Amino acid sequence: MKFKLSVVRARLRLVCVAGSALVVVAGCGGGSDSITSPVAAKTSAEMCAAMQGLNVPASEIGLPTSGASIASATLIAATAEGNTSGEYCKVLGKIQPVDFSAPDIRFEVDLPSTWNGKSVHFGGGGLDGTIPVTTGFASSGLTSTEVNGAKSPLARGYVTLGSDSGHQGNVSDGTFLQNDEALANYAGEHVKKTHDVSQFLAKNRYGVPFSHSYYIGGSGGGRQGLVAAQRYPADYDGVIATYPASELLGLSFQMGRVSQASLAPGGFISVAKASVLKAAVMAQCDSLDGAADGLISNPALCHFDPATLRCPGGVDSGNTCLSDAQINTVNTMATPLVTSFDFANGIRTIPAYNILSGTDFWNPYVAPLGTSAQNAIVDPATAAAGQGSFFYAFPNDLVRFAIARNPAIDLMTFNFSNPGALTDRTKTVSNLMDATSTDMTAFKNRGGKLILQHGQSDQFIPAQMSIDYYNRLLASYGQGELSSFLKFYLVPGGAHGFGGQFEGAYDALTVLDNWITKGVAPSNLVITDMNPPTAGRTRPLCEYPQWPKYIAGDVNVASSFSCSN
Repeated sequence: MKFKLSVVRARLRLVCVAGSALVVVAGCGGGSDSITSPVAAKTSAEMCAAMQGLNVPASEIGLPTSGASIASATLIAATAEGNTSGEYCKVLGKIQPVDFSAPDIRFEVDLPSTWNGKSVHFGGGGLDGTIPVTTGFASSGLTSTEVNGAKSPLARGYVTLGSDSGHQGNVSDGTFLQNDEALANYAGEHVKKTHDVSQFLAKNRYGVPFSHSYYIGGSGGGRQGLVAAQRYPADYDGVIATYPASELLGLSFQMGRVSQASLAPGGFISVAKASVLKAAVMAQCDSLDGAADGLISNPALCHFDPATLRCPGGVDSGNTCLSDAQINTVNTMATPLVTSFDFANGIRTIPAYNILSGTDFWNPYVAPLGTSAQNAIVDPATAAAGQGSFFYAFPNDLVRFAIARNPAIDLMTFNFSNPGALTDRTKTVSNLMDATSTDMTAFKNRGGKLILQHGQSDQFIPAQMSIDYYNRLLASYGQGELSSFLKFYLVPGGAHGFGGQFEGAYDALTVLDNWITKGVAPSNLVITDMNPPTAGRTRPLCEYPQWPKYIAGDVNVASSFSCSN
C-alpha cells in the first residue's frame, strides 16, 4: 500500500513529540522529503538521562557566551509527591559568560514527556537572582493564583523555562551590576541566551524545535516580555506583559524621589494615617463609576485633595490627619518625576502613582515604603518580615552599582531630576535596561501577539507607565494596526500581584494561544477576583481606553457592567 509522503512525515512527526517512548527519526522537523529507518526506541527516562552532562556549544547561542552545560537532568514521575504537572524531565544548567569574572546564567528547562510542541518562558522580578518556579503558573493574570480549573503551562504540555537573569542573589542585591556582562545579561541578554539553550535542548529531546514560543512575566518579568518582543522578535510568537517595569531606570528614580520625601523629617506616613487617607479617597470616589463596590473603576474621575486631611497648622497631631511633611510625601507620589535629560527613547517624564485614587501603599500584605522610617533603609532581603523598603533598596542599588559604581553614593542626596556628572552614564544604563522602544514592526510582521495588562491600584509600578507606552505605540501604528497585534487591559483595583481591592485572574495563556494558533482575537473577556474577602466576583476585562461601568444588577457579576468610554 502506498502512502502520501506528507502523511508519513506527519505521522512520524507525532512519533517524535508524543508519548513516553520515542522513536528517533532522521528528518524529524520536516526539513527533508527523505525518510530514514528509525533507530531503536528510547524511553523518556533514557532520553532525559542522556542530557546529563550535555554541553551546548556557544555557536548554538545567538549572543556571545562560552557555551552552556547541563548540571542535572532528572525525570520527575507523574506520581511524584507534589507533582501536578505530569511526567517531565527537569534540566538544570548554566550558561557561561565570556568574561569569567561575571556570574553564570543559571536556568531550568522542564521538558514534558507528552509535549504540545510549544514553550513558555517565565519572567522574573525585581533584580532577579533566582530561577522562577517553572512548574507553577506564570504571571498571566494580575495575581499568582489562577482561576479554578486552570492548569499550569507544564501540565498543559508546554516546555517551560526560566533563568536567574545572570546572577545568584535576591531581588534587592545589586552588587552584580558592577560587572558589564552581568549588567547586560540582567538588562535583557539573558532572555535570548536562555531561549536559545532551551531550543537546543528541545531539539535534542524531541527532534524538532518549538512550533510556538511564548514569554509570560509580571513586573521585572513583564519588562523582560517587552524585551523579548522588541529585541528578539524572531524568537517569540506571543507575550503576556503584566504590570511591566518598562521604564525600569526611570521607575527606580521615581521610587528614590518618593523615598526622599518619605524619609525626610516628619515625612513618613504610618499605617494608621494611611487608612484615614484611603478611607477619605474611597468615600469621595468609589461611587463615581456607578457602584459603591470598593473599587474605583475609572481613576480619571477621582480628584481628591490631600490638603483636606491637613493637621491644624500643618503640625503632626495624631493619626487622624496629615502633617505638611506627610502631605508632601503624598503629593510626591501623586506627581510625575520630570527630568532634565532623556531616558531611553526620549522619555523625560516618569509617571505618578494612583495614591489619590485607590492605590494602597500600606496594606497588611506589603509595605513598599517600609514599616517605619527607621526600617525603610534596612535591606528587605535581610530585614524581618514586612520590614525594609523596596522603594529605597531598589534605586539605592541601581544608582550605586549600575550607574555610579560607587557604593558610597548617598541616595538621600542624589538628584533624580538632574544627576549632573552621572547623566551620561544614566542614559547608557537606561538604553540597556528600559523596554520602551515603539519599534514592534518585526514582531508584528511575523504574526506576534502581545497582551499588555496593568492594575489601576499597582503600588510598585504606576499604571500610567503602561498607558504612556500604549499611547506611544498608538501614535506609531494607529488604532487599527495596533489592535491587530496588541491588546491592552487595565484592571480596576488590581495591585502588584496582591494587596489591592481586586486580585484579578483569567486564563490569559489560553487567550494568547488561541489568538496565535487559531486567529481568535481576545474579546468579551471576564476576569475573576481571587482576593479572599471578595473571591469569586467578576468584572468584564475591558480593552483600554474602556472601563467597566455599572449598569444594573448584582455588583459582583460581570454582566452587570458594561465596558464604557
